[in-house]
Amino acid sequence: MLDPSNLDFKKLGFHAGLEVHHQLKSKRKLFCNCPPILEEDPENMDYSFYRYFRPVLGEMGDFDPGMLVEFEKGYKVIYLANERNTCTYDMDETPPFFPDMEMIENGFILSAYFDCSAFAEEIVVNRKQYLDGSITTGFQRTFICARDGWVPVNGKKVRISNVYIEEDAARRVNWEDTSNRTVYYNLDRLGVPLTEIITEYTDVDNPEELLETAKQIGRVLRISKIGRRGSGAARQDVNISITGGDRVEIKGVQDLDKFDIMCRHEVVRQHALIEIKSEMLKRGIKKDDFEHTYVDISQFFDTDEKVFATVFLKMKGIFGTEVQPNKDFGLEIFEKSMLISGIPRRNHFHSDEIEDGSLRPNSEHPSDLPITQDTYSKICSVLNPKENDAFIVVKGIEKRALHAMKKIVERVKMAIDGVPQETRRFLTNGNSEFLRVIHGKDRIYPDTDTPPIVISLRRIKELTKSVGKKPWEVFNELHEKYGLDQQQVDLLIRDEKLEKFIEYTEQLQLDGNLSYKLLIALPREKRRKNILLTTEIIDKLARVLSKKIIFKEQVDLVLNYLVENPESTEEQLKEKFDLPELSNKEVENLIQSKIDKYDLNKIQEFKEYQELILCKITGEVLKELNYHFEGKVLVEKIKQMIFVTEDD
Repeated sequence: MLDPSNLDFKKLGFHAGLEVHHQLKSKRKLFCNCPPILEEDPENMDYSFYRYFRPVLGEMGDFDPGMLVEFEKGYKVIYLANERNTCTYDMDETPPFFPDMEMIENGFILSAYFDCSAFAEEIVVNRKQYLDGSITTGFQRTFICARDGWVPVNGKKVRISNVYIEEDAARRVNWEDTSNRTVYYNLDRLGVPLTEIITEYTDVDNPEELLETAKQIGRVLRISKIGRRGSGAARQDVNISITGGDRVEIKGVQDLDKFDIMCRHEVVRQHALIEIKSEMLKRGIKKDDFEHTYVDISQFFDTDEKVFATVFLKMKGIFGTEVQPNKDFGLEIFEKSMLISGIPRRNHFHSDEIEDGSLRPNSEHPSDLPITQDTYSKICSVLNPKENDAFIVVKGIEKRALHAMKKIVERVKMAIDGVPQETRRFLTNGNSEFLRVIHGKDRIYPDTDTPPIVISLRRIKELTKSVGKKPWEVFNELHEKYGLDQQQVDLLIRDEKLEKFIEYTEQLQLDGNLSYKLLIALPREKRRKNILLTTEIIDKLARVLSKKIIFKEQVDLVLNYLVENPESTEEQLKEKFDLPELSNKEVENLIQSKIDKYDLNKIQEFKEYQELILCKITGEVLKELNYHFEGKVLVEKIKQMIFVTEDD
């Protein structure tokens, strides 16, 4: 296996794209009038109901492969609901209401931020099938607003292929053991307006660019003030491929800090699967070599359930191949059979596990099957495998165990083709596991309940006129004018303080760094001490600084006073903190009185102590002046009085 920490992404042909899902600020859900309020107390539910799902034909008369796999799982879906945020539409008992026009228009505004060149003149609502139970109807209503946009990333343009508006899915609140095949959803989030922004995966060729692309999209959603804030408002799905591999969608990557490890582990996995394909072809293995022949070996186990085994010709050593850190190919296969059949991973076993140094026994999901060397020999006596053959054992209820065996044989056959197109779930250790077969175009078809909505070009032009500066334009401006870095600009945008920053710097004529300190640094510092600084307090502080009533050296002092006395007027602050202006001679006398406490010759001799003494004297003088003096001016005066320069 490749070393995940040392990868040449360019040489491997790495490409990645994003599907960013972000909830939008709204007063109602997208297709009904219920408020978009999440239920904080999971016990506070008014009613529940359950459903089973089956696939339907797509527009072209075909079943989507992903839907068929979801149907095979056979889930019973139980929905929990509260009357204050759900209605009969959420239960799929009422047709959709007319969609929220404000959200449609927000979709066009958002598209303009991405410089999309092709806007939809007619909104056509489509149905996108989902059979995992997350949507009561079995499909999500979605529509495209625009396409062909871009965001700048490291000097190049990463294309935005589509901008959608759609309804969010229900929240999964509990998932019982896979053998139970029951899943629970809370309907509070179902129908909340959501945007989906899709990037061209061929434009990104390393994890750093992928991370920056996600950040740029996030900045747009914040600066536009269209996106909702808070936990769970944003989710990213990542599509990854390498040369010789295939597109794999990894869902649930909420933490941007996990992008790097996720990309590295997926690259390693795809490379390992490509090598497994090469080894299988080298051994002359064909798909016809794998038969759906399952041998009952229950007699070797003390169990009321059935135990089946299947031989895989010429596969010895391949199931034990490491495909991701501390995870072998056998476990990769078992994850899929578990999710579809309901047989837990612990009830699966492959023959490579018996070898010394095998990964599976020490992995996060070892087998619980009691297969000792003696049991292994008994199984071999029945299966009669050849020297280079391997076998897999599954234990469970007969029907499910046979179903698991069927899925295992199918997955091993797929290995001859290399990397399968899949949707996978991201795990906290950086690995991923099978979730479903990747969906295709066959699951999308027009919604017959919602008529097309015509949006005139005139209206689109009116909407796009309201678009302000894009976040990368804001960064260039603030960096050039005030020297702010990207992190500082991001915090101004994220905390929605950008307009205030412009007001402080342009109208109040405050220094850029001081304005940033007032708006971001100080509130965060005080928040860590459980002190809340209101907008009124910060504004008052900014005004007295602008009017030179106080100096910036007094900011912390005045701020502490304002927290205790928020109703203080500017006159009161002037009276308390504004001292009579001292003459130059008076200031010099004060400085000299502090200098006299030190040995001047010693200070000049040991230059390493000069900065330390300078800071100490400056602090003492400022404290005596109630910090009502320009710090830079004071430092220069002290330097002139105590330091002997080279020229002297």
